[in-house]
Amino acid sequence: MFLSSLLLVVATICAPSCAAPRQAQQTDRPSVLWVVWDTVRADHLSVYGYEKPTTPALEQWAKGARVFDRCAATAGQTLPSTASMFTGLHPSEHASNSRWKWLDDRFTTIAELFLEAGYRTYLYSANAYISAEHNFQRGFEVEEHPWDEQYADEALRIVQAKLEWDRTGKREQLQSAAPGKRRIKASGVLARKGLESWLERTDGHKPFFAFLNYMEAHRKRIPPRAYRERMLTGEQVIASYALKHAGWEYTFGLQEYSDEKIELINGVYDAAIAELDDLLADLLARLEASGHLKNTVVVLTSDHGEHLGDHHMIDHQFSVYEGLIHVPLIVHYPDRFPPGRDSRPVSPMDLFPTLLELAGIDPPEGLTSQAVSLLSPREGRALMAEYPAFHPSVDVAAERYEDWDPRPWRRRLRAICQDEIKYIEAHDGHSELYRLSVDPAEVSDLVASESDTARRMSELLHTYVDSLNHWKPTKRAPEMSPEQYERLKALGYVGME
Repeated sequence: MFLSSLLLVVATICAPSCAAPRQAQQTDRPSVLWVVWDTVRADHLSVYGYEKPTTPALEQWAKGARVFDRCAATAGQTLPSTASMFTGLHPSEHASNSRWKWLDDRFTTIAELFLEAGYRTYLYSANAYISAEHNFQRGFEVEEHPWDEQYADEALRIVQAKLEWDRTGKREQLQSAAPGKRRIKASGVLARKGLESWLERTDGHKPFFAFLNYMEAHRKRIPPRAYRERMLTGEQVIASYALKHAGWEYTFGLQEYSDEKIELINGVYDAAIAELDDLLADLLARLEASGHLKNTVVVLTSDHGEHLGDHHMIDHQFSVYEGLIHVPLIVHYPDRFPPGRDSRPVSPMDLFPTLLELAGIDPPEGLTSQAVSLLSPREGRALMAEYPAFHPSVDVAAERYEDWDPRPWRRRLRAICQDEIKYIEAHDGHSELYRLSVDPAEVSDLVASESDTARRMSELLHTYVDSLNHWKPTKRAPEMSPEQYERLKALGYVGME
């Protein structure tokens, strides 16, 4: 079944890739399918050179697409990064972060612009942050989630089937939990079903703008056994069903994990990516067969990556290291993006001006942004990433462990990278320097031995920051409902889970 779907994707999508480029016409505006694999770092995808075959379907599809090799997210967390994609602005400009869980109305979203231009607009998100409860729904005519009433029962069945071999009690917890507490985010097939249903019941004469967020790679990861068997040994598969890792204690140096446990965490993560690969192949094959991909820009990217033991960290907080910042970005639209690899520095934030340009839509008046259209990326461009607000788990750990020093984890961070030189600076003066061309894992800090370079990069960072229009909220974000709190807690966003 999957093989036939994959062959259909390859045959129908890659075939037009040699067509001569042409300018998009106002009367022939493209549709947009924007897919986000939440929490996926580029270096764990085989399409980016990873040694395990995590993305074979994506590799085939990408032969007809533009693959950007040096894509850096603006932040390593969902709220600030997705807000940057939706507005074309840096976190310092839109102010959405783990303390201000809100996308302010003063910023026009890309969905609002597409809706105003006459597009049909659709949002499916398995991430509780990308929702009306955090004001990310603006501009979308339809907003859907796996916990919605029409999906919740099927989502629960999908997740429970994945947990057939689980030995941690998750299956029983799901069965007995109230609907708001159920971890039903990893039910990606519903994204395809929701999109197909919406496309069929809306005006097919109008182009569409659809944004899909998949959460299979986000903790807590529950890939089906077939994908675990692809990435793990038989012994590891069995052990993976008993795997428990809270993450924060390990990150804070309060608990140690064995090398075997770190390897197991990585293997389960790879299995989740392999599942995403099949979900994407099925989505594209079905949309192609139904004619919905005709004249459609297809984008695959991620909001951020994941620490998997690197830098003694788990999850995606407390850093701006490459494991969180280097993300995939692949665009399929042969008319304007000749297939191939592109090594120029880009960001998911650049999709804001890119998609507007492709659709012939003017950006908001007065918008000043560091975002650059992917139709004309710049060589030697400096890219900045931010960690704008520390995670509340620091406060929880400080109360729980009296002798633990929380100060290093309360840092706000910025990083700037240019010509493979990366400089990191914290608000308390702490700084780091790396040469990514010879040290992609950021192991050797050169800030002391290359002080002149560090000083130059610090000046570049401050010049960049000064160019931004900074905004600070003047009021508190709306309080979370009990249902919101439980959904975020289930994803590990609240407390020490």
